[in-house]
Amino acid sequence: MIFEYEELKECVQEDFDRFYGMGFNEKQIFPAVLNEYEHGVDYDQAENVCVHIFLVLNYMDKNMDYSEIIEKIKSLISDEAKRDIEDSLGNDYVKFVNDLRIINMV
Repeated sequence: MIFEYEELKECVQEDFDRFYGMGFNEKQIFPAVLNEYEHGVDYDQAENVCVHIFLVLNYMDKNMDYSEIIEKIKSLISDEAKRDIEDSLGNDYVKFVNDLRIINMV
């Protein structure tokens, strides 16, 4: 991952807030925020999953429909992906699991 876990979480929050403030709806914010990250040279699976989770947390905070993002997370997280994410996140994996609990994915 290019970013540390909390740094990426903060960046996603800022991007979410920017697009939300511009009047984007839940269907528009999701791809707009993903587009901010997915073209990065070192964008990897761990970062992708984290961005999705952070988006759900932001959607929950605004009482927006996040079901589409949850379905995408389910398709991204396999047992192998979890091992890769754990390796990538290191000590921050505990924060990752906690966020998964918040969005009811554990």
